[in-house]
Amino acid sequence: MNILKNAHRLPVLDWNLNFFGGHSQKVDDTWIVPLNKHQAFELIFVVNGQEIVNFEHDSYLLNSGDFVLIPPGFIHTVSAVKNLTYFCFHFDIDDPSFVVGLIQNSPIYFPKDSSVNQEITPIIEDMNKMISSKVYSFEDKMNLQIYLSKMLLKFNSLINKQSTVIGSSQSKYAKTISEMIKNEFNDHVLYFATRFLNGPDNQKIQVPEMPIIKHIMEATGISVGYGNRVFRSVYGLSPCDYLSKLKLKWAQQMLAKPQYNIDEIALVLGYSDSTHFSRQFKRWTGVSPKKYR
Repeated sequence: MNILKNAHRLPVLDWNLNFFGGHSQKVDDTWIVPLNKHQAFELIFVVNGQEIVNFEHDSYLLNSGDFVLIPPGFIHTVSAVKNLTYFCFHFDIDDPSFVVGLIQNSPIYFPKDSSVNQEITPIIEDMNKMISSKVYSFEDKMNLQIYLSKMLLKFNSLINKQSTVIGSSQSKYAKTISEMIKNEFNDHVLYFATRFLNGPDNQKIQVPEMPIIKHIMEATGISVGYGNRVFRSVYGLSPCDYLSKLKLKWAQQMLAKPQYNIDEIALVLGYSDSTHFSRQFKRWTGVSPKKYR
């Protein structure tokens, strides 16, 4: 008997919406950020003065009120030009459709007089106004998430207006690969975390990265090499890097639950021992699992 056969459903929300690295500062005219890249989007807003953002083949001179949106994996440098005060933050959301759309259809540079800039700048300014030396409350964090959500909705409108069929087959493959990696790994963690760790016989569990990814490539009918190239061209990172992001997400969630010890978390996430897991976790976050907990 299906008790929900006539139900009208809302979507399931199974994603991470991450905001980090938010800061504002005034710098002198010799200030420079060397070549770097990130696995998340970076937004840089010029509050006052001028700065220049350089990419491999392009550069943008930003004046007060301008901003840039730098996609994941884009190598860039940033330097002050004159009297620079800037506001910067990173964000990431594991919704493949949105990420692909934003990477493919959004410009990098948003000058002050552009319509999208004028819609998004008030949100950026509200976020910047939240910076203080106090301890941020739950209400502060929720308001920040609301501002970020409003901004992403604005970018989503831009995607819908400017979406294109160029490279649609590559986008389709990349999206399929990312969703399959996410679904298979999430299912694995949930299964083993509940049945093995809570069962009578703890046993070692390994999740080798490449066999999972190779299996997914084969399921989509493409070679591993081509799948890796397509994935990186769309998302700016490799499938293995994406799997690492999922592992970090689950590691953080499980470390917040006292019923799991670090050895068990390491096994569920596919590490041969807790030492290997601890080293990797420290590379991700800068702190050990024990300190994070």
